[in-house]
Amino acid sequence: MVDFQDPALIIQDLLSTLKLWHALAGLYIWEFFITLDFEWKVIRGHQPYRWTIWIYSITRLATLLTAIFSMVSMDSRAKFNCEGIIVWLFTISYVGFAGASLLIVLRNIAIWNGQKIVIAITTGIWLANIGFFIQSLARVRTSWDPLLSTCAVLDIHSTKLNTITTLVTDIALLLIMLIGLLRLGFHEPGVYGLGRLMWRQGIVWLFLATIAEIPPVVFISLNLNDPLDYMFSFPAMVIMTIAATRIYRSLSDFSSHGASVGDSFFPTGSTAVSKGSRVPANVIVLEPMEVVPHRTFDLSQSTVAPTASQF
Repeated sequence: MVDFQDPALIIQDLLSTLKLWHALAGLYIWEFFITLDFEWKVIRGHQPYRWTIWIYSITRLATLLTAIFSMVSMDSRAKFNCEGIIVWLFTISYVGFAGASLLIVLRNIAIWNGQKIVIAITTGIWLANIGFFIQSLARVRTSWDPLLSTCAVLDIHSTKLNTITTLVTDIALLLIMLIGLLRLGFHEPGVYGLGRLMWRQGIVWLFLATIAEIPPVVFISLNLNDPLDYMFSFPAMVIMTIAATRIYRSLSDFSSHGASVGDSFFPTGSTAVSKGSRVPANVIVLEPMEVVPHRTFDLSQSTVAPTASQF
């Protein structure tokens, strides 16, 4: 049986964690800079300004700072103040997680047309998640590990409840979103592109969230060793942020061309849904024209020669 507490294996697992984190940090830094044009379009007025851009930008920035400071702290072999750097990393990473979840909360509110019960449920779920973030942050204790030459969380297992809660709350928010989409009946004939777009993106988000958040829960529950316990926490954050922000940009681009999904997310319009009819409010419904079945022409008074298409 493998001894996961063997120092040699712990060092090997730490190196694997470093490689994975560096790869994901590089991926996110690349993602961050190639998508800066979205914020630039908003600043220049080429993209409609919506207050949710602040949540979007804070989420992206928090994830970027987490990537940078994580790499600096893990690559440094000089002893430093572990308590300060780890608390800082936990704080900004939780801001990134919370921001991504809040973007999903706002989508849910928009999809359900601002129904009070949905606002109460989704906001309560999000606040509960924030509460566990704060509890986990308050319980973080760190020290310098001379064997690994890095900071070690003394009781990484104390974040287990927070990790599980994050997975459960995000899946709950996504299920509410999918139920809302099914409620709109966008899979029926005559559906507009927005419904199909949101359906595809919802499935992608649900898949990514499940795949990204299950490994951290599994490994922290097994508690094999410290490097394995937190190996997949940062990748989960990166994947969540990329998915949530890409969805936001896609829906913003779609709505800027005349469509909208509710005042809570895109305050430029709304979707009118009535029983037996689901037609966006900004769609012009054409009335039937009166058609005369027979019409005669006096060719003797016409200045244009008749053609075959006239008969």
